[in-house]
Amino acid sequence: MTALDTNILIAVLVSSSPKNQDAQRGLQNLNDLLCTTPTNVGEVLRLLTHPKVFEKPLKLSKAVSLFSSFMESYGVLILDESTDWWINLVDIEKEIQGLKGNEIFDARIALCLQSHGVKRIFTWDSDFRKYPFLKILQP
Repeated sequence: MTALDTNILIAVLVSSSPKNQDAQRGLQNLNDLLCTTPTNVGEVLRLLTHPKVFEKPLKLSKAVSLFSSFMESYGVLILDESTDWWINLVDIEKEIQGLKGNEIFDARIALCLQSHGVKRIFTWDSDFRKYPFLKILQP
């Protein structure tokens, strides 16, 4: 199973993105079950509707519809995460010293993927190299 990170999801969903074609081609070349996490879903909806990110942000209902259509057409699974995921941050910090700030969101994603045995993430975010159990795939 391969996880789709937020930056890939945004690039695929936003046709005007300079990385859209690379993300689309990369997605087509993945020959695997696809998944994402609840954190990624929240990030995608936040970005698609954010007026400081997009000149013409989507209304929430349009963003949800766009995202839902994509998820359905590619059969992307949204993985469940533990309701006390933050407790496991201490275990991750043993391997990744000084985990802080925005890194917590990537750690949350990594923990969710690890709990489901997902070993690959399709992303442009090199910060995921910190997690020895994840292999980064880039378009």
